[in-house]
Amino acid sequence: MSIDKRSLQRFQNREDSGEQAQVRLEASQIAAREGNLNEARHLLWALLKEDPGQTEAWLGLAWLAENRRERELLLQRVLRLEPENAKARSELDRLQQVSHPPSPRDGRGGLRLRLLALASLTLVAVLGLAAILIWAPVDVSLAWLVPTAVPTPLPTPTRAPSETAAQFEPQLEAALANENWDRAQEIVAIMQSVDPSGEAVQDWAVTTHKQYGQALVGAGQVDEAEAQFAQAVNLAPADGEAHLWLETTQSYIEGRDALQAGQWDAAIEAFARAQGRMPDYADVSDRLLEAYHLKGKAALEDGEWTLSIESLTYVYDRVPEDAEVVALLADAYRQRGISRQEDRELEQARGDLEMALSLSPDDAEAQAHLDEVMYELFPPKRIEIDISEQRFYAWEGDTLVYKFLTSTGLRGKDTAAGHFKVLDKIPMAYSSIWRLEMPYWLGIYYVGSIENGIHALPIRPDGSVMWGGLLGQRASYGCVILSTEAARIIYDWAEIGTPVHIHY
Repeated sequence: MSIDKRSLQRFQNREDSGEQAQVRLEASQIAAREGNLNEARHLLWALLKEDPGQTEAWLGLAWLAENRRERELLLQRVLRLEPENAKARSELDRLQQVSHPPSPRDGRGGLRLRLLALASLTLVAVLGLAAILIWAPVDVSLAWLVPTAVPTPLPTPTRAPSETAAQFEPQLEAALANENWDRAQEIVAIMQSVDPSGEAVQDWAVTTHKQYGQALVGAGQVDEAEAQFAQAVNLAPADGEAHLWLETTQSYIEGRDALQAGQWDAAIEAFARAQGRMPDYADVSDRLLEAYHLKGKAALEDGEWTLSIESLTYVYDRVPEDAEVVALLADAYRQRGISRQEDRELEQARGDLEMALSLSPDDAEAQAHLDEVMYELFPPKRIEIDISEQRFYAWEGDTLVYKFLTSTGLRGKDTAAGHFKVLDKIPMAYSSIWRLEMPYWLGIYYVGSIENGIHALPIRPDGSVMWGGLLGQRASYGCVILSTEAARIIYDWAEIGTPVHIHY
């Protein structure tokens, strides 16, 4: 929708008397075109009551005259005010010719002349009606009337201004219903000119400004809408709805201007204020999301990861299907995770990298850094047994956490070399073959139906401990033997599935 504000300027600036007279002239023309001839006459007489020198008002009354004699008198008044008025002179001459036809020479000629006179009178009526329909505004800056008595004075209507203004209400209602804003503004201006202080007229004016402003908001013309709401508030300072629309529109404009200037925080604050007042105002929700989006993108470019995440998360929570926002947010989480990893904030880095992968599962860079972080946070446990040196090692990642003397199988009953893992954990295992209790058992591999494992010094049926002085040399029947204290530590530390590497 396009609005030509200049076309309404003549109705919005009516402070001097000349412009008020022009409005009344135009009002009478509108009434005449719509067939309200009495209303048109009333408006012209009201104008002449204030300014008897309005030549165009007298001329308008002449066109609206109900008989030829009345029209002649009114045209003579026009010529007394403006002797050179061509319209009045031409019409008066025509009327006088019709009223004094040549004398007929014979009966047949007389009949022809009478018919001619009747045709002329008919033409006068037609021309009068045409004048009513096409009467257009002309210059009204004329000389003052020279007081001269009118031979036949015409009655002056006594209708109240409010009654006159009320005659235009149906037309205004129709214009508002059809969203014909130019027409609505024109009618309001006429009503205000006729009844400037009328309460009903003011209410109609306020309603027109508000409805017009709301239509402009819907069309995206918020600057023009602000002017309409401002006029409504000026006319009705206590109108809460008008204030709400005006203040919301002003906040929206403030946000829009800040957004165009790259002032993201100011734009967000203004749009949020507008949305808080009227959640459904225009496209304020979309503009607020746009401001957060641009703020998050700019922060990402500046390396402000946390600020970027906060801004982009606002958008993501509301439009999770926005692919660009998802990519930007994943990037921000990955970058912050890497930065935290470098600062040894491993738990925080882990959370950021996992978020990056949840948003972008194929992010190889985020996965690589997460693996590094997880390795440091939860280094893999592994057991190493060196048969040659009879040493037992417990590792977490690349860190050696325990080192003990051990005893592996005697020759012929050798402990098997290879890669195994903890299969089971038994606080106190029992060997029916050897009739021995084996505290803190960790099973690692089978030899036939017999399981070998890691355990503490075995206990005989009489309660004595075997191989207590032999740790550090071969002594067992194939198991890996630790001191009771060392076995307890490893039992608590190791988990089922912990890798066990036995070598020479």
